[in-house]
Amino acid sequence: MIVAYYKFVALPDEVKQSNKIRSKQRMDCIAHSHKLRERYKGLLPFQNNKGQLFLYKTAVRDFISANSKRLAEWSLNNGSLNLSSLYIEDMDYPGIAYGYPNAKPKLSNGQKNPLFEFRNDGYLFLMNNDYSEIEVLIIQDGRNLISSYYQLMIDGETNEQIQKLRERAAPYFIYDGLGL
Repeated sequence: MIVAYYKFVALPDEVKQSNKIRSKQRMDCIAHSHKLRERYKGLLPFQNNKGQLFLYKTAVRDFISANSKRLAEWSLNNGSLNLSSLYIEDMDYPGIAYGYPNAKPKLSNGQKNPLFEFRNDGYLFLMNNDYSEIEVLIIQDGRNLISSYYQLMIDGETNEQIQKLRERAAPYFIYDGLGL
């Protein structure tokens, strides 16, 4: 079911300074693991030329217009490209969310959407209370059933699989000053 795992964190200020990172909203990928033979490529548009994979946690009211019943509070993006909004349907579980990539072939600026190829994938998110750590779980071709996968995660049905992915996780990028 889950084909890839990524752990994003807000790096400590001293690590950000050592790596010349200025943004306070930036979340960097420090670990990843995959069930596929090769790395999942759906997040590569969020990797910079240094090899760092990062996203910004942004309040969605800043850039998304949608039905208020369907509006998420937070989104993960790189400034110009939105990975996904974080949808929380069950307020008893505020640390669990789901989402999916934009399925439109073109972005609002008319450019080709680099996530279009992955439009059928679904994402599950595990977050701590202040959203300084976000784990992204990729379900390949899971977009249409993502609400069901979300409920399975709430019920604990994915705990064993997630634990195995965490145990196998390797550093995504080696940051100066960050000991793993």
